[in-house]
Amino acid sequence: MKFLKYLGILLLILILAYLAACYFGPKNMNVEESQTLEVSAPYIFNLINNIEKWEEWNDWNLKDTGMVVTYTDKKEGVGAKSTWTQSSYGNGSQEIVESVENERLKTKLNFQGWEGDNFGIFNLAANGNNTNVTWTFDGTPIPFLMRGMMLSGKSSMKESYQQGLNNLEKLAKERAKGTYNGYQINEKNLKKKNFVMNRQEVKTANIQQFYATNLGQLFGKVQAAGVEIDGMPCGLFFRMDERDGMIDMAAAIPVKQAVSLPATNSYSINSRRSLQVDYRGSYHGVTEAHKAMGEYMKDRSLFQDDPIIEEYVTDPGTEPDPSKWLTRVTYYFSE
Repeated sequence: MKFLKYLGILLLILILAYLAACYFGPKNMNVEESQTLEVSAPYIFNLINNIEKWEEWNDWNLKDTGMVVTYTDKKEGVGAKSTWTQSSYGNGSQEIVESVENERLKTKLNFQGWEGDNFGIFNLAANGNNTNVTWTFDGTPIPFLMRGMMLSGKSSMKESYQQGLNNLEKLAKERAKGTYNGYQINEKNLKKKNFVMNRQEVKTANIQQFYATNLGQLFGKVQAAGVEIDGMPCGLFFRMDERDGMIDMAAAIPVKQAVSLPATNSYSINSRRSLQVDYRGSYHGVTEAHKAMGEYMKDRSLFQDDPIIEEYVTDPGTEPDPSKWLTRVTYYFSE
């Protein structure tokens, strides 16, 4: 009986202690962190306006490697949404509900088991070449009996916001230097380029077959005509539309001088400003280099001009290891 009496007293003490914790616990999880990031606003805004990019800088994503995140087809701007499942912090979703370029972003967050909408708000203010960033969490009220569990949660949340802003600055600085997803992008003034090519609309799944059919024939015709070659075989892409699975493209051989050969097309690109990136690996992975190019141009308000060029620098016939194949990707652009 004494044991039950002491057990009852212990339980009463624990209940009272928890109620005291609830009394002193936070009524909400509202947090605000401000920091001056040493990079201009577009590099920051484009990282937060793309819901998929949060995985690269958000402290919660980086800490919990077991988090599983899914996305809607729309990844940027109002309507972009992610849903996550995780063991540490529970399940939830986040949707961009307001987006003002380089100035403000607002997301709506819902947490499983937590009623009501919560909001995350970024305000960006230019400060010379720097940007003042304020990240706010505007949360729903916490029920009294849940406040004890949140006693240390607010300080932990502030730390995660601070770390997130630090991560955001580091990643944005890398992009300002031209490094995107591990690819170093360089701006160049390229001389005039001339090509002998065959151009047609090709299904995405048939690109390699198209090259196999055309590049050998083109090479043979150029050699037979005694035309001097000025580089390695290329793919020229005039329209890349994933929606219908068709690409307006050409298999091409670069040549020193513009020439006209039977059953081929002649194509020239005048001296232009361009972007170049070197990609190493099998052709199936070159899409990542194209994505890096797109992000680089978006950060700098550049507009891509056709065609996009892939130059296949490595000959697979002499190098059997696909991881060593070098493809040089060139984008021409205007501002």
